[in-house]
Amino acid sequence: MILSLLSKKGEMTGAQIIREIEKVTQGIWRPSPGAIYPALDKLESNELISVSKAEKGQKYYQITEKGRKLLAPQSNLDVVIGDVEYNIRYVVENKELINAEIRERLRRILSQLEEILNDQS
Repeated sequence: MILSLLSKKGEMTGAQIIREIEKVTQGIWRPSPGAIYPALDKLESNELISVSKAEKGQKYYQITEKGRKLLAPQSNLDVVIGDVEYNIRYVVENKELINAEIRERLRRILSQLEEILNDQS
């Protein structure tokens, strides 16, 4: 998800990435700094992102060419599925927070997934 955000939005700080993920997931997931910054470090060490600038104690991250290649259509689906798996783990770990509205949204998601899995084309 981080690579996709940086690809679409351009350079961003860790705090901006956290806010954007919360926005994209409609508030279901707000990653903590303790989750985002190690992920950013790993992406940087794998040369998928780089620090474009640092000012006022904040690093601005941008996607690299290697990161863009990873987002190619074939591997993009793998990245999205990985994000889904990660988000599902978060939901499972926080299942006590699921209310009726979220439960209904999860049912709609499950229904869409079942359609995909049952499609024989």
